[in-house]
Amino acid sequence: MGETLNEFKNYLDSPRGKKYINKLSEKHMIQKNRYELFEKWLETNDFDKLIYRLILEHDDEYMDKCYHNGFEPYPNNKLSFVVDYIMKDDIPHPITVKYLECDFPNTIYEFKGYYFQHIFGQGTMLRIYNKDDEKLILQL
Repeated sequence: MGETLNEFKNYLDSPRGKKYINKLSEKHMIQKNRYELFEKWLETNDFDKLIYRLILEHDDEYMDKCYHNGFEPYPNNKLSFVVDYIMKDDIPHPITVKYLECDFPNTIYEFKGYYFQHIFGQGTMLRIYNKDDEKLILQL
């Protein structure tokens, strides 16, 4: 184990390792800046309109396109960004919601009146529920 740790330390000290660390750091800063812009956007805009617009983008045509390209339906880049924002470290940790319990490992986050549930199996499934009426509004 010590040999592997030394190899890793040597990699981090190498020009290639430093380049990789710098790239990760830059990527993290870009993401942090985007999150800050999104937080400012949320102060003056309606999250309900955004989430329903994103859900409409994941219509039957979108699902068919995913299947046609050989993939299970997945969130587009915009919805992925919103879900990543909700799951970031400084948002409250996953919660338990009795009516959303399932047999597979899962995490549930509540954000602005919606539940975002990730279910883990052979892949990852995303479900979005309206908190008020407990209805499933998107499943990918």
